[in-house]
This record gives sequence, structure tokens and C-alpha cells, in this order.
Amino acid sequence: MRAAGVAVILLIATGAAYAADCRVLDPELQGNYVGPCLDGLAQGEGVATGTARYSGGFSAGLKHGTGTKEWPNGDRYQGEFKADRKHGHGTYRWGRDSEWAGQRYSGAYSDDRRHGPGLYTWPDGRQLAGQWNKDQPPLQLPTAMQTTMRARAERMVALAQPGRKVCREVEVGLVQRDIISGVVQSSDGDRVRILVQGVGQFSRQLDGRQIAVGDEVLVYPDYWFPCR
Repeated sequence: MRAAGVAVILLIATGAAYAADCRVLDPELQGNYVGPCLDGLAQGEGVATGTARYSGGFSAGLKHGTGTKEWPNGDRYQGEFKADRKHGHGTYRWGRDSEWAGQRYSGAYSDDRRHGPGLYTWPDGRQLAGQWNKDQPPLQLPTAMQTTMRARAERMVALAQPGRKVCREVEVGLVQRDIISGVVQSSDGDRVRILVQGVGQFSRQLDGRQIAVGDEVLVYPDYWFPCR
């Protein structure tokens, strides 16, 4: 029994060293890897951590098969991967620190984009079901959704003017709120590029990532407003 115990310890130690030499190719997962390895690359079921965390299948160092990936802002994808990209069926939930906190998409993915039949759900219970096309929602939107999209477009027009001073309120803990401020530099599709001028007194974070005065962030305008 004692010899068997020593053998197990040696196997564990050898496996840990082997895993330490294993590469995971996703830049967000290059901190630590535990799992099987083939030719220096993660292969099979394993767990990798870095700025994000992933548990699931690997092939030649790429996420492949079924797995779950989680980000610091609380975002979480659980489903199928192919060659490091979301592909097949999966569910993406936006986390507490995300711009779309509480929203969820469940359905088909192709080459990392929502493509095929899917269901999008909002925290208030509204749902949008239909055929997605390369991340674009179904063409026939419910009336309530059309109103939401129109309001978003109007907000984009109001905020996307270069030089406009904008602010965003963020939660810190359960009751504290903080204000992040900046100046719009440009618009990029349905997002705006903002030069950060104030990071607040407490959080100094935006959507789960650290920010500093002078940083430029590319964000959706939903939760920003002209500074008072």
C-alpha cells in the first residue's frame, strides 16, 4: 500500500509538471493549465485560467468540444466550441458588471457569432426568438423591440458627437455608486470611443476591467449620458 501511495504521488507530480509545459493558445487563458497534453499543447478535458477561466475540451491547444468560459465581469458562455471559437449550440449570459447585465442568448453559433435559431431574453422577461444571421437579430422585430432599437439609435446620435462630455454611473458594492467620466473621441459603428477623464472615487473599473485617466475605451452608449 505504501509503495502504491508513493507511485500515485509520483504520477501526480509528473502530471502537474507535464501540464505546466502545456500551451493553451487562447490569450485570455495563458496563466495556468491543468489537464492532459499532447506535443506540448492542451489536449482533452482540462481547466485553464488567465484573465478568464475555461473548463472543457481542448484539441491542439484550442478550445474544442463542450466547455464553459467565464470572464471577470461575470459573463459566461456554456456550450460548444470549434477551433477556439463558439460554434454549435450554446448559452451566453451577461454578468453583473457587464453593460448588458442579466441578458441571455441561447441558440446556434457559427464561427464565434450568433447564427441560426436562437432566443434572446431580457431580465424583465421580454424575449426575441428567430433566425440570427452573423450576429444580426431576426429582421421581424416585435413592436416593443423596435421601440428599444429606436431609442438606442437616438441615444447614439445624442452621445456620439466628438468632444461631448459623457458620464456613466456604476455600482460599487450593494449601495455605493460611482461616476466615470470622459470625452467622446469618435463613433465606430454602434459604439463610441471615449477618452477617460475621471475614474470615480471607489471602483476604478468599467465592465470588470481596471481603467485609468487617459485610457481610451470602446463602448456601447446604452448606460452613458451627457455629464451634468
